[in-house]
Amino acid sequence: MDLLQRGAQGICAVTVLAVLLLASCTFKTKLVGPYDSIVDNNINQLQSVTSAHLSVIVSQRGNGEGSYEHLKQFYPETHGKLDALIVRAEVLESGLKKTPLVDNLKMLQEQYRDLETLHQTPFNEKVMASASEAFAMSYRAIVKHLVYLKWNQQQPE
Repeated sequence: MDLLQRGAQGICAVTVLAVLLLASCTFKTKLVGPYDSIVDNNINQLQSVTSAHLSVIVSQRGNGEGSYEHLKQFYPETHGKLDALIVRAEVLESGLKKTPLVDNLKMLQEQYRDLETLHQTPFNEKVMASASEAFAMSYRAIVKHLVYLKWNQQQPE
């Protein structure tokens, strides 16, 4: 009888394990949020505007055209656009353990705050070149992530 009970327990354990394995195969775990063309388009536009802004700061530095006072409207507009993108990314990535898009956008927002502070102080071209490269790296990371999301969306289930 003892042998019979052990055999029954073994069969029961194997059955439970098999059911759990089958169940885990049917449930998909979401590791990334969905692709969003609105975020993608706005990021591309923001990158283009920022690149032009940085060029004006450097090329017009000697005259009033590149001064903070002349270009200061860029910063609240950019902060507003990034705030909207962050909210959208938070919705897209809600429920995920990691939020790479939100995290990257928040870091980008910090870079814009730093750029605004830098723009208000005397700076040299090397500092601005470094800031420009930092922006390029941040945008590259965000665009890579968006390209991956777009590719992932197009894969069959």
